[in-house]
Amino acid sequence: MSMETKKIPPPVLKLLSSADYTVPGEYMADTRDYEDHTFSGIIFNIVARKHLPVKYVEIMAIWVRGRLGRMQVFITKDSYRDKYTNPSEWTRIHHDDHDPSVSTLSPLKLSPSIKLAPGEAVGVYVHSSSIGDQGIVYNNQHGNETHSDDFLKILPGMAHTSSQAFNPIAPWGHTSWRRRREFVGRLSYGAKFLLWNNKNHDLFPEAFRQAIASALSVNNSSKGGKTSYPVLPCSVIKYIFNFCPWHWFEGAPKETEDKKHSKLYRLGRGLARKLSGFRDDLDRHKGCILS
Repeated sequence: MSMETKKIPPPVLKLLSSADYTVPGEYMADTRDYEDHTFSGIIFNIVARKHLPVKYVEIMAIWVRGRLGRMQVFITKDSYRDKYTNPSEWTRIHHDDHDPSVSTLSPLKLSPSIKLAPGEAVGVYVHSSSIGDQGIVYNNQHGNETHSDDFLKILPGMAHTSSQAFNPIAPWGHTSWRRRREFVGRLSYGAKFLLWNNKNHDLFPEAFRQAIASALSVNNSSKGGKTSYPVLPCSVIKYIFNFCPWHWFEGAPKETEDKKHSKLYRLGRGLARKLSGFRDDLDRHKGCILS
């Protein structure tokens, strides 16, 4: 009775698409502060930029200053426009009493936090129920963008002059919304970064893409230059790069004549020396599959 040999599939090296953690509270977005005005609220949009390979940015807190008191933060998808008089379009993510903080910024911790994928936007409304006109500080609009960095943009919006959230009428009887105003304060946020794989390749900086190309082309020659072979199997090299942060190769020399000074070249040659005696073991792993 003949026995059928069962074919065992090669091992799989799975490349993760994104980090399994968020870099928390790592970044601060501080706006300019001319102390142009104070009143009850400010409403504005935040846009997540597409500049870096991130899965999303996560805003944990919004910092403001003023008489404060009972503070609320609301958000709405995409934009505040055409929604600022309709409370049903908004979700409250902060509601608490705060001591006055006229000179220094005070954090309003958000629950839940605001998560924005690249290209996504959110309308934000920060409101103080403090009676009078000194609830929070805000600016006149001084440009097309209040703040911009590698991760997000804060855009100008409108101020609110009523101590009642979303109230369209000011205490003196006119509209409570003042156009061409800017948020004054800070956003504290983290980011969940994408990890390199074939699918995410084009989202990574040029220096990173060049480093991968260089690593895949590094060969190890025997004495006399008669033989040449890759330092590591392609699948292993890609698996290593899957763990490298997006900025790992920023600033690496681009010119060929400077390659011996680059981090990548030194790494490649070091691997070549250490692994030259393990070709048989490496050959057995050539069946690895990338997914």
